Amino acid sequence: MSTPSALTSALTTRAFAVLLALATFTAAQAAHAHSPILEQFRESGTITMGYREGALPFSFSDIKGQPSGYAVDLCLRVAEAAREKLGLKDLKVRWLPLTAQSRVPAVLNGLVTVDCAPNTNTVERQKQVAFSVAHYVSVVRMLVRSDSGIQSLNDLRGKVVVTSAGSTGDRHVRRLKPQYAFNDVYAKDHNESFLLLETGRAQAFVLDDVVLYGLRANSKAPSQYTVAGPALSIERNALMLPKSDPEWKQLVDQTLTSVFAGPEAVALQKRWFQQPIGARGINLALTPSPEVLAAWKQPTDQAAE
Repeated sequence: MSTPSALTSALTTRAFAVLLALATFTAAQAAHAHSPILEQFRESGTITMGYREGALPFSFSDIKGQPSGYAVDLCLRVAEAAREKLGLKDLKVRWLPLTAQSRVPAVLNGLVTVDCAPNTNTVERQKQVAFSVAHYVSVVRMLVRSDSGIQSLNDLRGKVVVTSAGSTGDRHVRRLKPQYAFNDVYAKDHNESFLLLETGRAQAFVLDDVVLYGLRANSKAPSQYTVAGPALSIERNALMLPKSDPEWKQLVDQTLTSVFAGPEAVALQKRWFQQPIGARGINLALTPSPEVLAAWKQPTDQAAE
């Protein structure tokens, strides 16, 4: 017959075991439910990512029509990190082409779980979507024909200024129009914006300077165009994510931070900014600016404004 102390000890041990099992089960359930997006990957075996068809060198379609670029490479590393975290043998990547105008709705509606492009992190956009830590830093300026005589904003009076609808250039064009009395046009994407400049239907194209350099270098006659005017703003470029899943954002941020902390960041810079790329084999010959190096050294998801 068990003594009272032995019985108490046995009950205590059993109760502890039950509590421990319950705690373990609860923790496992919580871990399982923390990230709906990761669970979606586990169930479907697929991750859907957005990209641009004409935002070289960040995100563009290569000669075979496949997604390529600096931001695309970063997203592929994120996909691999998700695969490893979930312990999956394979995680298929599905690509969806987006424009500057369609990217936010695509993220909000769950069409993509990450947009792999030079998205500018702004306070206004943060009301709808989340952003990873910055992967690059750009400056908004304007692309003009070299023989246009346009060097400053004052030279835009009476001219037509184009930008891509929904881009960062969009807000600057709208803001500056009353002061400098130019006419504004909003194209569906960067390629169409450049076409308007190329055909003379616009005299200036406002956008992030790195993308402007890419469009110029990829044109039929790069020497006919020049990036001009003052810096309208400093832009932190980042991957765009849903606001509803902080664990997914944490995984994305950890992956990018790990890339930036090692030699891979410099290797990616050289591959996409300092070597021939794209169908025309262009070389932007752009070394990382002090702002870019600072973004890699101290990753942040704060907007620059």
